[in-house]
Amino acid sequence: MNRSAKKHMKSKHRFKTKTYGKHFKEKEKITISKKMLIQISLLLLICVVTSSIAYIVNKYSISNEFVLGEVKINVIETFDKKEKSKKDVYLKNTGNVPVYVRTAIIITWKNEKGNILEERPVENVDYSIKFSDSSNWIKSKSEYYYYKNYVNQDANTDILIEECRQIREYEGKILEVSIACQAIQAEPSKAVIKAWNVDIIDGVLFLN
Repeated sequence: MNRSAKKHMKSKHRFKTKTYGKHFKEKEKITISKKMLIQISLLLLICVVTSSIAYIVNKYSISNEFVLGEVKINVIETFDKKEKSKKDVYLKNTGNVPVYVRTAIIITWKNEKGNILEERPVENVDYSIKFSDSSNWIKSKSEYYYYKNYVNQDANTDILIEECRQIREYEGKILEVSIACQAIQAEPSKAVIKAWNVDIIDGVLFLN
């Protein structure tokens, strides 16, 4: 083989090698670009998913904010120490949820040290008591007075006692008139029904 033919073969061989090398590098470049594109796409997808999850969590937490219910009731009355009487006695809901209420009126004698005496005061002999004519207060056999309607936050019941007055005085005896009240959150109503053995129909309390 002459020198010209060898030179031609070498040149041809180099050309093929060069072409193959160029093709391989271009292919490698294309492969890297696709990987980068996939990685970028995945990163964007993760960002989108993360943003969506954060949005859902925020929406969920906002739509499910709960305030702890506080059941609290106060006795409101006018006390005249000189006349030894209580007037205009009613209950006020000072909590943050609607409640049903009931109350017991406990009248006793106390000595000067504040101890309760065994002897009980006698109505219309030792004291007099006048109830209001409100139909919303109902008396049970157990001597509790129930308010038929639930009492909203910052709302009052009707007056229960218009006046309770001491009639007779005794040495060493002090008339004590206590208003013991209870309240239960209005919802769920089954809590009131079970605790007090009453019925609730359309929001109104009925005695059994």
